[in-house]
Amino acid sequence: MSKDEHFKRILTPGMWEEIQSSPKMVEKMLDNLKRGNHYYSAVETDKGVLLFDDNTNGEWQFNSYMYKYVENSFFELDFPLKSLAVHDLSGWPSLMEGKVNLCKNERGDWVDEETMKRCAYQDRSVLKNVVESKIFDLAPTWENYFNLTEIGEGLGLPRSPDNYDRMTLLFIREQGYPEDGLVDEYPDEFSFYDKFEEIEKKLLGPDRLNVHDEMQEKAKRLAGDLLNEHFPNMRQNTEMKEGKIENVIVERKNKGLRI
Repeated sequence: MSKDEHFKRILTPGMWEEIQSSPKMVEKMLDNLKRGNHYYSAVETDKGVLLFDDNTNGEWQFNSYMYKYVENSFFELDFPLKSLAVHDLSGWPSLMEGKVNLCKNERGDWVDEETMKRCAYQDRSVLKNVVESKIFDLAPTWENYFNLTEIGEGLGLPRSPDNYDRMTLLFIREQGYPEDGLVDEYPDEFSFYDKFEEIEKKLLGPDRLNVHDEMQEKAKRLAGDLLNEHFPNMRQNTEMKEGKIENVIVERKNKGLRI
């Protein structure tokens, strides 16, 4: 059974004869037996590896953990992580029993840190059957936060309102204001849109070519001022990249900014 299949195949006598007559098929079958027939998500941390099943409970615990320990504190000064590795791996349920979905108890409450250390964190040897991996740079840039939370290539994490504001302000400070205007996609909502409303009108107005550079510089300064005023104690990348807004395509896809 492949990772994207949601049904089990039935091995018929004809299929078995075909497998026996093909060395490649035998090799593949033995490899599948070694790897296991069930898929799991693994979060690699400095304390060990956390395993989550691909069922409803596992996905809920995985998303809860990522939101609590990664997304929600991404821009906090004491955020400890420099990178994040998330893996899809295969295994046999009988061998994974007692190792998965251990961040919360049966009531849905978080277990204490001592219990996490004793039971939830697994040795890195569980990563031997990794099928796919995603590595995320967690330096405090708008681009890294966007890549982490994006649906598709990222983890599709819900964005907290403050972090969405931080990401958007960092983007404007670095790249300028989106040429076609800023339109949020539910549930994301930029709290400071009214501050940029006049700038957007001029960038979209009939005199936009004459005021473009002036308005973009004004937007960058305003974004920086709003960051300093409302988020003075956030993590920020010391090596801020300079970019030109005309070299960046901004569109809407899934949710929030799509760069």
